[in-house]
Amino acid sequence: MTKVDQQQIDSTISRKRKQIADLREELEDLNDYLDLLEARAQDNGKPTISHQEMKTRLGVK
Repeated sequence: MTKVDQQQIDSTISRKRKQIADLREELEDLNDYLDLLEARAQDNGKPTISHQEMKTRLGVK
C-alpha cells in the first residue's frame, strides 16, 4: 500500500468517524424529544406548573 493510499484511507476513516459522532448526537436529541413527547402525553389534561413556580420549588434563582 502506498503512502497516498494510506492517506486516503485515513481520510475516509476520519470522515466516517465524524459522521458516526454526528449521527449519535442526532439520535440523542431525537431520544430526548421522544421522552418529552411521552411525558406530555402522560400529563395531558393535568394541571401545569409555571416556569417561575418550578424555579421556586427547586430553589433556582
